[in-house]
Amino acid sequence: MHNNYFFLRRYAPELNEKLRGKILTSAFSQDKDEVILEFSEEEYLKCILKPEFSVVILMPEFHRAKRNSATLWEDLYGQKVVSVRVGKNERAIRIDLEQATLVLKLFRPNLMIFDGNLRMFNQRLITDRELTLDSFDRDISDDKETFIRVGYKKQFYTLGKDLIAYLDEKTRGLDADQTWEEIQALLAYLEHPKIYLNRTLPAISLLEGEEMNSASQAIQVFAQLYLKSNGLERLRQQRLQINARDLAKTTAYIEELERKKAKWESGLKNEEIGHLIMAHLHLIPDGATEVSLPNFYGTGEVKVKLKKELSAQKNAESYYRKSKNERIEQENLERNIERAYGRLEALEEERELISSTEDPKVLRRVEKAKEIEFPFKEFIYKKVKIWVGKNAKNNDLLITRYAHKDEWWLHARDTTGSHVIIKHVSPSAEILEYAARIAAYYSKRKSEGLVPVQVTQRKFIRKGKNLPAGQVIVDKEQTLLVEPHPGL
Repeated sequence: MHNNYFFLRRYAPELNEKLRGKILTSAFSQDKDEVILEFSEEEYLKCILKPEFSVVILMPEFHRAKRNSATLWEDLYGQKVVSVRVGKNERAIRIDLEQATLVLKLFRPNLMIFDGNLRMFNQRLITDRELTLDSFDRDISDDKETFIRVGYKKQFYTLGKDLIAYLDEKTRGLDADQTWEEIQALLAYLEHPKIYLNRTLPAISLLEGEEMNSASQAIQVFAQLYLKSNGLERLRQQRLQINARDLAKTTAYIEELERKKAKWESGLKNEEIGHLIMAHLHLIPDGATEVSLPNFYGTGEVKVKLKKELSAQKNAESYYRKSKNERIEQENLERNIERAYGRLEALEEERELISSTEDPKVLRRVEKAKEIEFPFKEFIYKKVKIWVGKNAKNNDLLITRYAHKDEWWLHARDTTGSHVIIKHVSPSAEILEYAARIAAYYSKRKSEGLVPVQVTQRKFIRKGKNLPAGQVIVDKEQTLLVEPHPGL
């Protein structure tokens, strides 16, 4: 309602009191869709003329930027303000100078100068060229007959949606005479309305909220709150859009990697095919390009492609050579999957931060693709990596996404604590003991002298249905009794 006609009718006299007799000393723009008018005795009028938000703010001071500031309408400088008033039944503020008139049009916002020639701040509003100074003073028929003929919404269009909604509520169920009485009562109140502010929305109201001392005070507080909240939300939405795009890309990448992994795990490996050939040399004729062999890794038979120029044994050797590269590719695949899930988790944390913060500085620090931190504590002992979960949810991530079935899992017995994974399928007893001491330390039993620690391979633990985060079922295990150690 800050640009409502009846609010402007209260606001314009305050502007007139402040600016009448003052001299226009400069006009400039240093932001798109924004004009600053400077008057003598350090009075400033900040005019924000954006399509989505327009407001005129009287300011006691304003510091002009040294760069990127465009000087405007120098021929008007030195002219005295004769009067400031609101256009009759129009959402526009008129500033009459000695030899020109400035019109701050607050619908389809623009600043227009009438001094014999029409000049406009926003040249893109082509239809504004058809307007005259008289266009900003309009008469309306305020008699009862017009009300009965067209209704109050068309007759008193200057009320705006909030006051119309108020009248709708007040006149529900009333006849025409009673409705007319309510209209007259509202119009009488609007001759000298109180000014209220809703800080939460934020919004100015003529009906309810925190009462302000003046329209100028209400505008200053409202604009400060609005620009702060709107700027924050705009920045938040920009960051959320970038984050959503990165999340979608990362999720699609993970799905692709998981499909490759599933395909690899479900099929015969090159090493296994080599074993099949060597076990059935007697079944493979010379020069064959394909042969069906009994599958001792599963049921039925498996078709094996062969190079006809090679013997059966040489074909097996070829598959063994391929298996070395296959293992490297699989390791790279696992590593890429780990990194992708780490990125996904970081992006999800970033989304939560963007959604919850009320500090614009935090949003500005959020980078479009921030460097992804490793999600777990990591220790290296005897060149073997040991990964430690940070919390219950992180423990689940560790065992479900980052641990191979043949790697080793450790956890302090009968207590809460971190899950520990040894990134090695056959660690030595020394490495097992070292990891067990870390598991004991990152548990609630860390202050005990000796702590029993469960030890097993990842394939022997599972997430039961509806188990809370961090809890697992252990099907097979052994126990090590160790002294807790932080793993330094």
